[in-house]
Amino acid sequence: MANRETQIVNFYESTLASLLASAGTSTTLTTAPTTNGSTAINASGSSYYYLVIDPDNSANREVVLVTSSSGTTISAMTRDLEGRHTSDPDHQAGTTVRMAVLAEHFADMNDRLDAGLLTLGSAITAGDLKDEDNMASNSATHASTQQSIKAYVDTQVATKPSVGLILALGG
Repeated sequence: MANRETQIVNFYESTLASLLASAGTSTTLTTAPTTNGSTAINASGSSYYYLVIDPDNSANREVVLVTSSSGTTISAMTRDLEGRHTSDPDHQAGTTVRMAVLAEHFADMNDRLDAGLLTLGSAITAGDLKDEDNMASNSATHASTQQSIKAYVDTQVATKPSVGLILALGG
């Protein structure tokens, strides 16, 4: 899959403003997808969104990935993500377009998490760690090992008087 950010909004539905011909990768919608009813979301860079064209028609339903858009204008999309059609279907003006939660959203999220975990896995290396039981270097750029922290705390606790001794001395 792809390590990409995909946008989704609640309850977006519109219609095609013009014909989306077979193999076409651009079209116009009658209303733009919005985050709050007024702020349009746009696809650009690595931030995309999915649409389902003709979602209530099982024979003509098509999931597309919108990779470039501005307001109601979709200038680039990848057609038939599910591979349901031998060739991209024509969609007439007035055809329903809906944003829905899709398996592709979860695949994208999983791919982004996997990529992030790989990055995190190599973010700290052995060279970034200090194994100093006395914390003598006082480094602002190195992390301490768990063993060093425990040894340091144990040493500090051992050098402090016990509560019983403090009470016996009248403290």
